[in-house]
Amino acid sequence: MDRLKMHSLNKVEENIKKIAELFPNTLTEVIKGYDKDGRPVIGYAIDFDVLRQELSDIIVEGPEERYQFTWPDKRKSILLANTPVTKTLRPCREESVNFDMTSNLYIEGDNLDVLKLLQESYRGRIKLIYIDPPYNTGNDFVYDDNFVQSENEYLAKSGKTVAEGSLLANNPDSGGRFHTDWLNMMYPRLMLARDLLSEEGAIFVSIDYNEAENLKKIMDEIFGRENFQREIIWRIGWLSGFKTAASNFIRNHDTLLFYSKDHTRLKFIKKYIENKDFKPLVRKTPKLVSRLTELGLTRAQQKKLLHFINHENRPKRYPIEDTWNCNEYDDLNSIAIVSYSGEKISKILGIDQDFKGQKPVRLLKRILEAITSGDDIVMDFFSGTASTAHAVMQLNAEDGGKRKFIMVQIPEPCDEKSEAYKAGYRTISDIGKERLRRVGKKIMKDFPHTAEKLDTGFRVLKLDTGNMEEFYYNTDFAKNPNSLPTDCVKAGRTHEDLLFQVMLDLGVPLSAKIEELTIYGNKVYNVADRYLMACFEKCLTDEAVTEIAKKHPYYAVFRENPMSNGSNASDFKKIFETFSPSTIIKVL
Repeated sequence: MDRLKMHSLNKVEENIKKIAELFPNTLTEVIKGYDKDGRPVIGYAIDFDVLRQELSDIIVEGPEERYQFTWPDKRKSILLANTPVTKTLRPCREESVNFDMTSNLYIEGDNLDVLKLLQESYRGRIKLIYIDPPYNTGNDFVYDDNFVQSENEYLAKSGKTVAEGSLLANNPDSGGRFHTDWLNMMYPRLMLARDLLSEEGAIFVSIDYNEAENLKKIMDEIFGRENFQREIIWRIGWLSGFKTAASNFIRNHDTLLFYSKDHTRLKFIKKYIENKDFKPLVRKTPKLVSRLTELGLTRAQQKKLLHFINHENRPKRYPIEDTWNCNEYDDLNSIAIVSYSGEKISKILGIDQDFKGQKPVRLLKRILEAITSGDDIVMDFFSGTASTAHAVMQLNAEDGGKRKFIMVQIPEPCDEKSEAYKAGYRTISDIGKERLRRVGKKIMKDFPHTAEKLDTGFRVLKLDTGNMEEFYYNTDFAKNPNSLPTDCVKAGRTHEDLLFQVMLDLGVPLSAKIEELTIYGNKVYNVADRYLMACFEKCLTDEAVTEIAKKHPYYAVFRENPMSNGSNASDFKKIFETFSPSTIIKVL
């Protein structure tokens, strides 16, 4: 019986396996260290001298010129993406909505660790990723967003020096705005995100001018230049006194970068703006009514005139461009300018506070409509106030879709002086969860005929340290688990905590249906209709194990040697060999 690893995917080991499959002769054994008895611990590695021979015609190394984009600690950021973590996601039923039936996930925790943990369960399963990361302005309310370094800080970190008042580096940024930390934050997250996307999937990233060019370069590198689809320019609002006070051209746009996972397999759903949805060229105002009345037009004639201008004299529909809210047909303003359908957080939660950077649901629906349908999975790992999840639920209600969402948000504390804090919201994730609770209720009320088919719930999961004691990962213990009789499970961890870490380990979707059974007095979990059956009781009888085996699960998971009444591990294995020989048995 194999022991569960109980940590995230080790991408280094995975990459070694991939290279070995292509070039088996490059795989070699190395001594990774020594155990307490002085015996060598053997591991596998790639012999790069042999690999060079296999690729001798196209190898680029040393000082040879090549196109590249780099920065200090880039290698560390790649290593960071590939390094496994022993953390877990613990279920939180009390903060969830319809925990047992929903297919949606709301995850609290640092998104880097969460993305690593999801690699087994969601690798290649996400249809769309939308993120609105920090813009590196120093003003955003979610993550640490002041990544700009001074010139001296950059030089110290990069190892470059100053001689006779001049930088030794070529083409230095004279303003001292270096972007190393922001790039090191984004690069590993985008690497992990790419692996989660399905082959037909796509990613959209909102950004502004501070990091647009750097983001484009790293996304070209990670996703491939051939998978770049569009640079979308979104006009974010109208001119205001504040904007017009600028001493330069007035900035009035954000950028969205759109990439596919595989451009040959992307299924883009072309959308149009219908005539009825066109931005009005002329709106009815008291001043206009007065003037038309002076000209002798009746109210009926005025109505016909406006309809002619706004609809009859325009096309039936207009294809959506890669510039949004920039022509006479589109109307997609920032929520800071116009509050559509009361979607401002201040209106939803009843607090007198707006949140900078909140994206309008109409914007996110446009992205969703272009890429997703049916039961596709949508992810946002900079969830903020959960606008993306709101858009998913709203669109499902409107078009009958069954899209699922995975939101990830660090529990960033709210400012104690903010209206949100005074209203009882301690973190940004608290605001996001409450928004979804209220929006879900509203959608159910607004769509009563389809309400029973709508999923407006979500499972809340929280990032935490692993459920297992440190010695669980010790090499000697793995070889001889009986050497340490102490329980491997940390104190205070529930059976459901263990179940979700097992699901992560075995690649079971965290939204899978979970049925709790009682078999001979033991709590047994049936996950995804017997795909996984798990029992974490410390003692089990032959009768209980036999009953589990008779259900023929694909996976069966137990604690190490949980048998009582004279049973042992060999009896345990024999029971499954008799009643369910195809079951894969795992132990903690």
